[in-house]
Amino acid sequence: MKTVTRLPHRYTETEDCWIPMPDGVTLAAKLWLPDIARTQRVPAIVEVIPYRKRDIYAPRDAMHHRYFAGHGYAAMRVDMRGSGDSGGIQGVFAIGDEAEDTVQVLKWIARQSWSDGQVGMFGISWGGFQGIQTANRAPRELKAVIAQSFAPDRYRYSQVYRGGCVLLRSIRWSSQLFGYKSRPPDPQLVGEKWRDMWMARLEHDTPQVVAALKHPAYDRYWRERAIDFRRIKAPFYALSGWADGAYVGAVGETLANLSTPVKGIIGPWGHRYGHLGVPGPAIGLLQEALRWYDRWMRGRDTGIMREPKLIAWMPRSVPAKPFLAESPGRWVAENEWPSPRIRRRRFFLAADGTLAGRGGRARALAWKSPQTLGLACGELMPWFQHGASPELPGDQRTDDGQSLCFDSAPLGQDLEILGTTQVMLTLAVDRPAAFVCVRVCDLAPGGASTRVTYGVMNLTHRDGADRPRRLEPGVQYKVRFPLIDSAYSFARGHRIRVAVSTTYWPLIWPSPEPVTLTLFAGRSALWLPVRPRARHDDTPPKFPAPESAPPFTRTALTPGGRDRTIRTDLGRGETVVEVLDRSGRNRYDDIDLVAEARSTERYSVIEEDPLSATAEVTWTWEFERGGWRIRTNSRTHVSCTKRHFLVRARLEAYEGDRRVFERDFEERVPRSGN
Repeated sequence: MKTVTRLPHRYTETEDCWIPMPDGVTLAAKLWLPDIARTQRVPAIVEVIPYRKRDIYAPRDAMHHRYFAGHGYAAMRVDMRGSGDSGGIQGVFAIGDEAEDTVQVLKWIARQSWSDGQVGMFGISWGGFQGIQTANRAPRELKAVIAQSFAPDRYRYSQVYRGGCVLLRSIRWSSQLFGYKSRPPDPQLVGEKWRDMWMARLEHDTPQVVAALKHPAYDRYWRERAIDFRRIKAPFYALSGWADGAYVGAVGETLANLSTPVKGIIGPWGHRYGHLGVPGPAIGLLQEALRWYDRWMRGRDTGIMREPKLIAWMPRSVPAKPFLAESPGRWVAENEWPSPRIRRRRFFLAADGTLAGRGGRARALAWKSPQTLGLACGELMPWFQHGASPELPGDQRTDDGQSLCFDSAPLGQDLEILGTTQVMLTLAVDRPAAFVCVRVCDLAPGGASTRVTYGVMNLTHRDGADRPRRLEPGVQYKVRFPLIDSAYSFARGHRIRVAVSTTYWPLIWPSPEPVTLTLFAGRSALWLPVRPRARHDDTPPKFPAPESAPPFTRTALTPGGRDRTIRTDLGRGETVVEVLDRSGRNRYDDIDLVAEARSTERYSVIEEDPLSATAEVTWTWEFERGGWRIRTNSRTHVSCTKRHFLVRARLEAYEGDRRVFERDFEERVPRSGN
C-alpha cells in the first residue's frame, strides 16, 4: 500500500462535529474539510457505522477520508446512534431507524455553508448496509453510493441464516455486537455525561442472537428490513470478494435488478476493502472511488461508465490452503450482467458416482454424514483483521471422504465458470427436519481437492423460506437451490467433484437428529454457469496500485493476531474448534488513549449426538487514559435440546477495579425446523 502524503488540497480535521436528530439525539461525527471549501461549496462523502471513529477503526478511517478531503471533497465519519460518542441507544436490527438517521445526516450536510448539497456514501459491511438502506429511501441529497460487502436482504445474506440454516457465525456476530454496545463514549469529547450515557447503553444491551433465532423463517420481520431495488435512484457501485461467502452474491443481484447507473467489482478478497484486500491482488479502490464520485457529483467524464458493467477476478486452479496472500488468476469483464454469453451446463449426479452429461438409470443412494463433516470449511467471511490467519477453506479431501461424491471425467480443456451455480436434488430423508449441503470442488490429478463453491438448504424450506413445513420421512422431494456465487478456472486434466452431505459443522448448527439422506442419482443435477473465453480476455482490465492517505497514528504496545485450532478427544468423540482473536494493545497517540480488544470462540460437538452441540463466545474491551480505566466483559453461550435453542449470556462492566454493572440473560427459543 502506497501512502500518499502530498495531495492536491490541504484540509482541516474537526473531531467534535455534532449533528442533531429530530428526536433530540445528537450524533457525533468527524469532518475533514478541504481548503477550497473556504471559497466554494463542495460535495461530501460520508460513512456511517457503529465502530467508533476515535480508536479501533480510526487508522483505517483516516486513510480513506483524508484521501477524499485531499482531493477536494468534504469527508465525514459518523458514529451511529448509541455508538462511539453519539447519543441515544443502538437498536437490534433497527435498519429503518438507522437509515432514517442517515437521511437526516445527509440533510444536515446539505444545509452547511461549505456544502453544495450533494452527498455520496462510502462503506463496507455495516457501512455498505447503510449505503443501500439509505439509497432505498431515495433522499434527493444522495448522488452516488459505493458499497462493499453489503446486504440487500438481511435474511438471505448476512451472518444469521444461510438457506434457512442457522449459521454459527450468528453467535459470534451477536456476541461481537453485545461487546461493541457495552463500550462507553469518550469523556474527552462528551464530558461529564459520559457515565450516564454508558449506563444507558449497558441497560439496553442484549444478546442480538435471541432476536435472530426468534425469526427462523422469512417472515414480516425480515421482509420489512429488505430493500426494494425499484426505489433506488442514486448511481450505485457494488463490490465484494469471492472469499466473502456472506455477501458476495449481493453484487450480481444488485447489477441484475437496479435500473439506475450501476457497476460491480468482485475481487478474490475476504471481508475487506478492495485496496486492503486479502487474498490479493488488492486494487486502487480509492482512485476508482474518486472516478465514480467525480462522474456523479462533479459532472466529469471519467470514462467509468464506458467500461464493463462487471469486472471479476477469475481464480486459477491451485491446491487449497487455509491462508493465501495472493490468489493466482486474472481479471475478466462482462459488459452486461446477467451476461448473455454465460450458458448453463448441466451435469447429472449419476448412479455410478460420476458427474455426467446424461442421467442414466435412477438409483437410490443412502448416506449418513458424521456430525463433524465441515472442519475444512474455513470461516464464512475471512477477515484477516489482525494479520495472516487460517481462515480460508483448506484441502477438502477429509470432508470429501465423509460425503456422497460424484466426479466428472478429466476435463479435455480448461473450463471457466462465473455466476450462480444451481443444484436440483431428488431426495428423501428419515427425519422431519433435515439439512443438505452441496459442495463443488476442483479435484486435481494428484488428489488435492479445492472448494470452488457451496450451498446449504434447510429442507423444511423446500416450498419457500416464508412457509417452512416439516418433512415426511421416506417421501421423495425435489429441491432446487443456488450455491454461493463464484468464479473459477478448472484446468485441463482436472475433475469436477460434487459432494453432498447432511451436515456442515461448524458453519451451520446441526439438525435436531442424525439424518440419513436418500439421494436419487440420475434424477439429480448440477448447473454450472460456464463462461466462454472472449476476445477482450486478451486485454484484461487493469487497476492502479493501492494507495491511501496516512493513517491515524497509533503505537503498538503488544501485538495482535488470530489463531484457529481444532482438537478431538478420541475417547469422548468430542471435537472442539477454538478461535482466539486479539487486537493487540495500542495507544492512539493523538488522543492519548490506550485500547485493546480480545475475543474467544469455542464450538464443540460429540459425534453421533447433534444435541451435544455448544457455542460460546466471549469479548473483552479495555480503554485507558491516565486514571480513567474501563473494561467490559461479555459472554454468550448457546446449546440446544431437540425442540429449543438455549441462550445464556452475561455482561459485566468495570470502572477501574470496581464492577459497576452486571446482568445475566437466559432464553429458550423454539427451533422451528432448525
